[in-house]
Amino acid sequence: MNKFGKKLSENKIAFGTFCALKDPAIIEILGYAGYDFAIIDLEHSTLDLSTVEHFIRAAKVANVTSIVRMTQGDFPTILRVVEAGAEGIMFPHVMSKEDAQKIVDMAKYPPVGRRGIDGSTRSAKYGNVSMTEHMRLQNENVSVIGMIEDKEAVENLDVILQVEGLDYLFIGAADLSTSYNLPHQVTHPTVQKAIKEIISKANAAGIKVGVPAYDEVQTGQVIEMGAGFVTSPAVDTYHLTETLTKHLNKVKNYQTER
Repeated sequence: MNKFGKKLSENKIAFGTFCALKDPAIIEILGYAGYDFAIIDLEHSTLDLSTVEHFIRAAKVANVTSIVRMTQGDFPTILRVVEAGAEGIMFPHVMSKEDAQKIVDMAKYPPVGRRGIDGSTRSAKYGNVSMTEHMRLQNENVSVIGMIEDKEAVENLDVILQVEGLDYLFIGAADLSTSYNLPHQVTHPTVQKAIKEIISKANAAGIKVGVPAYDEVQTGQVIEMGAGFVTSPAVDTYHLTETLTKHLNKVKNYQTER
């Protein structure tokens, strides 16, 4: 079991962030800082698969679980990502039981899924592990995370949660609010009700849920709601922008005061 999954299995909160900046050093820094997982973002970045593979290597070096967020509807690339060695995949806009099953089928070997078999890949140590052992380890170690970010997904949640091999959920709060015609109003009672329903139903089914949080206050709030893992800060670019802006303003203010 990967570091992320192990922590959740022990009922501990796992912390990570989304990574869009194009340098594997970002992944290493997260690991050395003590984060549990790094979500390598293919959906909202221009990262390519060669860079993703280097990110996965960096994650292994720094002992942080590598999770790749796919692009919407791109089921075939799941196979390429897990064969590159990703320890988890996150799939956006899961809206039906069929969506969830497709993800599992691409990421997990039989009898759980229908992943194509190849023992020559990086995840199989380029043929240096038996196929039987490789398949067992991959089914055990690769975390499958479905993103719930649509009103339709909330309505279909009961059947989505029935899919074997769907390990975790993650709430895309911004898109979820938009699907309720309340764009960016993630604190609106309607959106908050949906978020609480997702967490409650998933936890009752034994499935941990992740939620984004931008600071320590939001982090505390989502944990109190029952979140099992948190992306805080939500995105590496936001965090860098905020940190640099605050620092520059302090420097300028100090210079002005003198």
